Amino acid sequence: MGQISIKHQAASGMVWTAVERFGSQIVQFIIGIVLARLLLPDDYGLIGMLAIFMAISQTFLDCGFANALIQKKDRDEIDYSTVFYFNLAVALILYGILFFFAPIIADFYNQPILTEITRVYSLTLIVNALSIVQTARLSIDLDFKLQAKASIISILISGTIGIVLAYNGFGVWALVSQGLLSASIRTMILWICGNWMPLAVFSKTSFRSLFSFGSKLLCSSLINTIYQNLSTIIIGKAFQTAELGYFTRANQFARLPSDSATAIIIKVAYPILSRLQDNDQNLVNAYTQLLRPPVFLLYPVLFLLIVLAHPLIECFIGTKWLPCVPLLQILSLGQLWAPLTNINLNLLYVKGRSDLVLKLEFIKKPIAFVLLLGAAFCNVYAVCVALAVYDFIAFAFNCHYTDKFFNFGFRSQFRQILPIIGYSLAMSVLVSSVYFITESPYLQLIAGTIIGIVSYIAMSILFHDRSFQELKIQLLNLIGK
Repeated sequence: MGQISIKHQAASGMVWTAVERFGSQIVQFIIGIVLARLLLPDDYGLIGMLAIFMAISQTFLDCGFANALIQKKDRDEIDYSTVFYFNLAVALILYGILFFFAPIIADFYNQPILTEITRVYSLTLIVNALSIVQTARLSIDLDFKLQAKASIISILISGTIGIVLAYNGFGVWALVSQGLLSASIRTMILWICGNWMPLAVFSKTSFRSLFSFGSKLLCSSLINTIYQNLSTIIIGKAFQTAELGYFTRANQFARLPSDSATAIIIKVAYPILSRLQDNDQNLVNAYTQLLRPPVFLLYPVLFLLIVLAHPLIECFIGTKWLPCVPLLQILSLGQLWAPLTNINLNLLYVKGRSDLVLKLEFIKKPIAFVLLLGAAFCNVYAVCVALAVYDFIAFAFNCHYTDKFFNFGFRSQFRQILPIIGYSLAMSVLVSSVYFITESPYLQLIAGTIIGIVSYIAMSILFHDRSFQELKIQLLNLIGK
């Protein structure tokens, strides 16, 4: 595949993935604001209590087979069908387990309503199982347009219904309904428009081939999933339900821009770079080109979240949510490293070295668990600090193998982002001046955002930033088309 072809496919993929992520996030953000004003922190806390069980189940559901399909060069219809039936069988088993253990989960948190919530909300596992292969096929074909449409439409319809339910006093069931409907509508669109049906075949040979890659990915993903959701168990068990609600909302705000940037990079880069897996230099060069624009856009957003957290929360979801402001600020600092962490891992995935990813998890996660469990004896703020500190530790450790195999280690990657960090810090100082100008949270938010955008772009132009120039060229090319 030629370099020009890769750039065209990457640009197109980036655009549609950006449309999907940012379109979905904007719609979800607006819906979330309305729901947060209609619902209580306790309602979000109840859903947060189920987060780890749903996340672990979702990890088992895929077993790394979607990534294995994308990474495999000689995949065929038998491979797709085998993965489809396996996903569906696992989903049914997982749902049965959660249905049976629902009363035990409710007793653990001392929340009787969790029994019914668990049994209904976990139906999303079965629905999601039906879309895993569909999504993998579209990613392999670099068809991100259909995925974007399916995501935005499903979120818009399910969110509207969720708001209606919340307005009419359904409480936490509005959130449950929104989640289940969103998964169902998206899956239905992919089946109607995806133009694929599984064969009536399950191949043991295909299963073993895919599982050799996916099993290691499953183990590493499972360890990471448990860690990421352990904080909700600790907060939900050790502190009040409302505090878990504050943490859940703060974490959603902090992760929203970072998850979007990471998803754009990984979703587009992984299928494209899997085709370059035999040429290490081209692999790293292409990945670096795909990395800069999203990170250039992400960092100022995270710094704005930190500086403008108070007026942002007060204006959008109300004063009752102000306790989550310091949590949002701490968690946003940690999210600076999330895209870089995932990039290092994906370079190993592309090379088929899921065994090294698993090895890294066994090294990193004991440190993470010690930090998190130690923070549990303090307060919610300490838990957030532990999460943020580990985000940087994970980035540093993940650089080991990329430095060894690709000469693309910690120093090389940090040099890529150092100017962007400098612009973002300078921008933050200028934005903080709004607190001396006005006491109105609405004016602080508006003025701070404008000052931030203008100053960040001005510094990028002044210092001839490479990331800004590349982004400008891509945008002009897309506008020209």
